[in-house]
Amino acid sequence: MAENDYPASWYAATRDESRSRAPLTAQDEADVAIVGAGFAGLHTARLLARQGKRVVVLERRRIGWGASGRNGGFVGPGYAQRSGALIDRLGLDHTRKLYAQSQRGVAIVREALGELGRPDILMGSGKLSVSRTDQGAGFADRTRTLADQLGATFEPWPTARVHEVLDSKRYHQAIHDPTSFHIHPLNLALALAADIERHGSRIYEDTAALELAREDSGWRLRTPGGNVKALHVVLAGNADLGAVQPRLARAVLPVATYVAVTDKLGSRLGEAIRWTGAISDTRRAGDYYRVVDGDRLLWGGRITTDTNEPSRLREMMRGDILSVYPQLGDIRIAYAWPGIMGYAPHKMPQVGEIEPSLWVCSAFGGHGLAQTAAGADAVATGILGDPTRWRLFAPFGTGWAGGPAGRVATQLAYWGLQMRDWWDEKRQAQNAETLRT
Repeated sequence: MAENDYPASWYAATRDESRSRAPLTAQDEADVAIVGAGFAGLHTARLLARQGKRVVVLERRRIGWGASGRNGGFVGPGYAQRSGALIDRLGLDHTRKLYAQSQRGVAIVREALGELGRPDILMGSGKLSVSRTDQGAGFADRTRTLADQLGATFEPWPTARVHEVLDSKRYHQAIHDPTSFHIHPLNLALALAADIERHGSRIYEDTAALELAREDSGWRLRTPGGNVKALHVVLAGNADLGAVQPRLARAVLPVATYVAVTDKLGSRLGEAIRWTGAISDTRRAGDYYRVVDGDRLLWGGRITTDTNEPSRLREMMRGDILSVYPQLGDIRIAYAWPGIMGYAPHKMPQVGEIEPSLWVCSAFGGHGLAQTAAGADAVATGILGDPTRWRLFAPFGTGWAGGPAGRVATQLAYWGLQMRDWWDEKRQAQNAETLRT
């Protein structure tokens, strides 16, 4: 595979035709220069371009080449950090406003599909967050109370209702969010890019940002073949911003997760999964999946700080699927691929103005696609003069993530979480067996 080819995936195999963009080979000028043509950069560029700003986007490889074009495709409110933990740290009012910003992100993505004339990119509506342990009699009341506190629309489902749509003995209760949906992420990225250019802004592919320096009242970004002068710069890369801004690179850990898509499974998939929305489980390091292309299963999961692709990735993903749906039997994995996401140890995005006219919109690993739009909206409105939205994210900062030692500590934490998940399920199974006997 050439350096700038899209990595092999079901998304790449089913993507829209899209021309490659030339690299930057001279000097360009803009109101805003954005580093990174993933969702954070693309949404920021589009929101600003639609307000008449001249925007230049620099992409090291191709549009949506990284995590934005390889993820599970889930769009829904909330953050990787638990809402209860945010309430404990920030208070209810601040947490409610953060949640509202994530809801704004959902709306931005949904509205974009309509404005772009691409309803086909939306592949299913609704999301179930299922539990692999019994949450007890108070589950429904706790869920409704939290939804009321946040101004959310999610609702509790009892186990019997879950089993009506998901034929798995692993599952108990669920939280249903009717406002969530799932999409073809790479096609959305390509559609956003085309719209940015229709509004007069420019995107350069195969253009790495090598150096950032203050110049007069703005900034100069140096690339291998040219440079960009801009009043504002937005750093919207993933976990690879070291050359441009070492401070941010030290604050984000590169973390790998994996996605697989099966061959077409026919009617047996519909018998096991009678739900067209997105599905994830509530384990500390859980699975997420959805039905695509009629009768294929797209399955994601596993988290590690080892960013090398496992040699037996297809077998690993096949085993994960059959551990939940053994009735699917002899399934073949048609595609399997890794995705590298930027992860902040505080489990929140890094969004805001870190120096005058220097902005960050990054660390969306584990959050979902709506949060990139929420962060982009906060940065774009900040550049346009309203700081209230990006200041919601200010308490999380860009502290050091620990370097190599941080990767080791994070991996140990993931293993610990997985062990706790395993023990919780095993203990509940033992208790259930004791009651039966």
